[in-house]
Amino acid sequence: MAEGVTYENVDKLMIAVPGKEFSILATEVTQELYESVMGENPSGFKGEKNLPVEQVSWYDAVYFCNKLSDMFGLTPVYAVDGEPDVEKWSYAPHKGNIITGTVSQDENANGYRLPTMEEWQYAAKGGQDYKYSGSDNLDEVGWCRENSEDKTHPVAQKAPNGYRLYDMSGNVFEWCWDSDGHGSNFRYFCGGCWNYGADYCGGSWCDYAYYRVNNLGFRVVRSTGK
Repeated sequence: MAEGVTYENVDKLMIAVPGKEFSILATEVTQELYESVMGENPSGFKGEKNLPVEQVSWYDAVYFCNKLSDMFGLTPVYAVDGEPDVEKWSYAPHKGNIITGTVSQDENANGYRLPTMEEWQYAAKGGQDYKYSGSDNLDEVGWCRENSEDKTHPVAQKAPNGYRLYDMSGNVFEWCWDSDGHGSNFRYFCGGCWNYGADYCGGSWCDYAYYRVNNLGFRVVRSTGK
């Protein structure tokens, strides 16, 4: 993908998922897109165009979603103690702190958001029956410990799955909306990453919502028909 994933073209890169009422970004959120919205880039790996953003917490990701929605004049999905304006959340992204209020989502809003685990896993299948997202051969579709050369790679360099979604197996793990049921501070992520083995590229895991590391990013979705 020679063209960058930017604020100007993000809407064109949203893929409508067949049979479902949501669209999903064809790639992981890139550093260029993230910085155009947030004004800074917290990633550990830098230097190449279209690298996925990483070292973002779940809190940073929901903050980003609301800011991106505002930039497009869409209704923000998330609110903290009922307040959708991120400037009133008393939260500073990338600073190691947490959102102390209750984070809720408006299911009727038309803005950008994180996928649920169910949505993410359905999209990753791509309407196909492969071990990984788009192939039984991970080397064709994803970056993992065995082929990454110990770094992230620009998005969309491997083959997409059946829905034209890239990097859903490998490169960076991706945050989802869901909590683990033991408190809102634990959130799931899916998909595998550059420094984990192939056996991690099809499952889901859970960690603290404030967790930031250089193998964890996200992609966005939008509900359709809203």
